[in-house]
Amino acid sequence: MPKLNDYDVLDVVCLCHAALAQDSPEMPTFYINQIMNLMFGYLTKEQRQEVEVYLAEKKYLPPVKLLDNTGGTLDTSPVIVTNK
Repeated sequence: MPKLNDYDVLDVVCLCHAALAQDSPEMPTFYINQIMNLMFGYLTKEQRQEVEVYLAEKKYLPPVKLLDNTGGTLDTSPVIVTNK
């Protein structure tokens, strides 16, 4: 991965502060998109593919807990089935 430029790091920090400021002229998503555009250029081809998988598989979502009829948590661990 290429070395981050100092001015890009400064821009990202300033954009983060702008996104959190109450008097910013834009919505926070505007600043987040600016940050993403700056940082995406530093990713390798493989890292960009990892981002695609991360989004496609919705890995940003927490694990789902399935409940049984009594309110208890069901065991969702994988089961290996073999044909003998």
